[in-house]
Amino acid sequence: MTIRKTWILSIVILAAGVFGFIYISKMKKAPQRRVNKTKIIAPYIVVKNKTIPLIITSSGQVKAKDRIDIFSEVNGILQPNTKNFRAGVAFNKGELMIQIDDSEFKAGLYAKRSDFENQITALLPDLKLEFPDQFNKWYNYLTLLDVEKNLKPLPAVNSKKEKFFITGRKIYSSFYSIRNQEKRLEKYSIRAPFTGVVTESNVNPGTLIRVGQKIGVFSNTDVFEVGLSVSAADANLIAVGDKAEIISPEDGTIWHGKVTRINAAIDINTQTVTVFVESSEKGLREGMFVKARITSGSVDNVFEIPRNILIENKSIYTIQPDSSLKLVTIHPVRFLDKTVIIKDAADGTKIVSRTIPGVFPGIKILPQPALK
Repeated sequence: MTIRKTWILSIVILAAGVFGFIYISKMKKAPQRRVNKTKIIAPYIVVKNKTIPLIITSSGQVKAKDRIDIFSEVNGILQPNTKNFRAGVAFNKGELMIQIDDSEFKAGLYAKRSDFENQITALLPDLKLEFPDQFNKWYNYLTLLDVEKNLKPLPAVNSKKEKFFITGRKIYSSFYSIRNQEKRLEKYSIRAPFTGVVTESNVNPGTLIRVGQKIGVFSNTDVFEVGLSVSAADANLIAVGDKAEIISPEDGTIWHGKVTRINAAIDINTQTVTVFVESSEKGLREGMFVKARITSGSVDNVFEIPRNILIENKSIYTIQPDSSLKLVTIHPVRFLDKTVIIKDAADGTKIVSRTIPGVFPGIKILPQPALK
């Protein structure tokens, strides 16, 4: 009996404890959740479409448009000249730049001309008998022949019989052999093909020059060009004749030029196209590394925005009338270094002007005009 009472009492106490806990829990008020009423500030820019020039930028090295590597085609000792072939020395077109000793070769040529003179002399007696009416023209040719001067053209023949007669005396073979040597004698003297400056010299007076040896580099310093590597897409926008600016990265000096050539092939390694800009303005020097801006027309009804606000290079956030954000797909016309030109954005559209972490489409924000 005592054990039974004890169990009943324990159950009553436990039930009372449970009901008491439930009652007390209901009397406590649930803590109110604090709502963060602070809105995200979103700076914006307003779209105002306009016409924007298409400017393509790149960099490259300045090179003389007319630039030749000079090689020797003969052997000999380099002779001193009134103006020695040294870097920085200027020569006018046709002026002697290189003189290689030709005394030995010239002596051999004089001997050949003397032999040729003897051949004509031996020809005359037989010619007077066979072709008396042609004697005078060959006699006059002989009297004008000078072993120290280039041969004049041979007299014209009036018949095949006369031609065969002259050929049989080996006059023609001797004549053209001497002409060949006269052309080779010219290679001992190298003259300036255009007005310019020596930009590289590898020889000094007294040096033994050999066939195929590089003597130096001669450049025209009046006209320069810059080879620019641009993407294939940009190359399609450029046309020969487009205006360009060449800019010194050191002091910002600007030279004006124009596009003169566009390579038709794409570089296999870089997948770029080389565009050549030419300029004749003073101050450019061969070897300079410069930047260049090419103005290739313009595009209408577009707007320029910062490139860093793009989302996956295809979308931007716009601000709706109710201050919520909307993710909009854009139509890029051209990507620049820090900006992108877009099309089909309506005038008056508010575009978020900087990246805001944590935002998503539909979130309410506090619009604020961006500082200029």
